[in-house]
Amino acid sequence: MRTIILPIGSLFFAVALLSIGYGLLMSLIGIKMELANIKPWASGVVNASFFIGGVFSLISSIKIISTVGHIRSFAAFAALFAFAALWHTFTSSLIAWAITRAISGYSFYSLLLIVESWINEKTPSQNRGRVLSIYTVVFYISMTSGQLMLNIPDRNGTLLFTISAMFVILSLIPIALTKIIEPRMSIIKTITLPKLYGIAKLAIVSSFIAGILVGGFFSMAPIFAKAINLSNSSISIFMSIALIGALLSQWPIGSFSDRFSRKSAILFTSFIGAVASMGLWLFGDSKANLFLFVFLLGVSIFAIYPLSLASGNDTTDESVSAIEINRALLLVYGIGSSISPILIGISMANFGAKSMFALFFAFSIFLTLYTYTRSKVPFRQRSIYVAVPSTTSPILAEFDPRQDEAWVEEKKEEIVLKDED
Repeated sequence: MRTIILPIGSLFFAVALLSIGYGLLMSLIGIKMELANIKPWASGVVNASFFIGGVFSLISSIKIISTVGHIRSFAAFAALFAFAALWHTFTSSLIAWAITRAISGYSFYSLLLIVESWINEKTPSQNRGRVLSIYTVVFYISMTSGQLMLNIPDRNGTLLFTISAMFVILSLIPIALTKIIEPRMSIIKTITLPKLYGIAKLAIVSSFIAGILVGGFFSMAPIFAKAINLSNSSISIFMSIALIGALLSQWPIGSFSDRFSRKSAILFTSFIGAVASMGLWLFGDSKANLFLFVFLLGVSIFAIYPLSLASGNDTTDESVSAIEINRALLLVYGIGSSISPILIGISMANFGAKSMFALFFAFSIFLTLYTYTRSKVPFRQRSIYVAVPSTTSPILAEFDPRQDEAWVEEKKEEIVLKDED
């Protein structure tokens, strides 16, 4: 494993530092807006700007990267991200915050595009499954570390924004000093969404709802937690528990879906998500209940997007490639993430903070019922589940080891042998 990771270790180090800064900033902004008594619907609009910026990045940033190169692009986007994080300390204008959130989203997704394309280029096809697993672990552990930094005392209200910017700036060092040759960027083609829906209905519906749930959780859960009077320390634990649940669930749920079907796995995760959401909605009056149910929420909702990718890869249609399907699903996921904070903000403004999880319950139950109506894909026609981070770029589709049919068949044979034993 050392021979695989060491040559690209600088890229993983950069991702870790970047994700720490990102994780801290995502929760911090929600807390600050709740402390300033900003209306939930307005907070939702501000937070939605981050994902809107991310969607624009998916569409346009590749042209910038291919023009000026990976290292220069990383420096530019990291500078933009740090600028946006620090600008929050100079103004309390919601319009300004919405603009800086859009800049942050555009920059962050562009930075992921740079790093993931680099890792993709430098990883041999036979090692992509293991490298992607390590990448997922690094992402979730770093995100959790960012959440825990909310415990740092911040008397003047600017220190944590500065720390977030510092980690983003630090991510520049391993990239600037790397000896890894920059890869060439290829033009990204995406299948039209109506065509995708005709091919992979369950994949596109589950991807959209995953975006609503995960995007909504990252952006609005800190606002919910502050609204019910949790301290910054408790909020950091609340968010971290969800991310730990997300990390721990990836591979067991993936193994379950490979053996039984995507339908069964999505049914299971969406139902558990509904139970967890109901618990947070109706029984979240004590910390014990909050932490228990948010762990179950993390176990369930963060697995839905990887399952939607697996479901999309189960689709056999010669007119489209798996890469096109994966990229289209990422766009759908991004659209769901953009809509979610606005829906949650409106709901919280009219029905209180806990209505966020009433909304989560409704979407989870809808996905459960919708999934129940779909047919199972026979084992021999399925692909293989691959754990992926909750936030990623279109390049992950090329990095995905499922593009190698021999790798997929080998993994399926391993499943058959285990079942026979």
